[in-house]
Amino acid sequence: MSAKAISEQTGKEFLYKYISTSCAIQNRFKYARVTPDTDWARLTQDHPWLLSERLVVKPDQLIKRRGKLGLVGINLTLDQVKAWLKQRLGQETTIANAKGILKNFLIEPFVPHKQEEEFYVCVYAAREGDYVLFHHEGGVDVGDVDAKAQKLLVAVDETLSESDVKKHLLQHAPANKKDILASFICGLFNLYEDLYFTYLEINPLVVTNDGVYILDLAAKIDATADYICKVKWGDVEFPPPFGREAYPEASASWNSFTAS
Repeated sequence: MSAKAISEQTGKEFLYKYISTSCAIQNRFKYARVTPDTDWARLTQDHPWLLSERLVVKPDQLIKRRGKLGLVGINLTLDQVKAWLKQRLGQETTIANAKGILKNFLIEPFVPHKQEEEFYVCVYAAREGDYVLFHHEGGVDVGDVDAKAQKLLVAVDETLSESDVKKHLLQHAPANKKDILASFICGLFNLYEDLYFTYLEINPLVVTNDGVYILDLAAKIDATADYICKVKWGDVEFPPPFGREAYPEASASWNSFTAS
């Protein structure tokens, strides 16, 4: 196994394309990427919702705790997004001990919701199988999820059922959201297995009366599974950790990397 991190945009694209669940997933494919070379006229032509919706903007460069670092602009108009980016896009910044350039941002629709509608879910690989974590209080202040979250081990060759999810993970979830959450978590786990993820975290996962929203996502996939997942993955890119500029082969697609 070779676990490699993928961008939030790539992870969401995989989820929106391939997850199978009965719950309504909102804002599918509603994201726009911004780099120093972005043509704003073309971007708004390709994504007209940018002109009419309130927006969220954040860097998509494998940076943890972006909210606490002041790197998330929330509930903005497009003009406000541009002003927010003007202070950050292409600028050098230091995060922890890493110094790097902020050069890849994601814009998405702003989702009004209540704190009690935020949840935390994560699936990750271990030697004995895959662990599914759920906490009924998600968001930027979720804290130590390993200590707080309900945890379920799905052993190798075992499957995950909605009844398992409800019994072992959703004890503290609101009763009126258990069916939606169970369906989503099972769909997420099946996606995780089918696309050879090794780590898949959503925080927060927002569940409102309208459906499910994936606000923030972090993921890793097993790069050695390219020959199995090539059709679904496409030419997936593996961005370097923030502050570490990619070597040419590292920033290229896995397809190009393996051909070199």
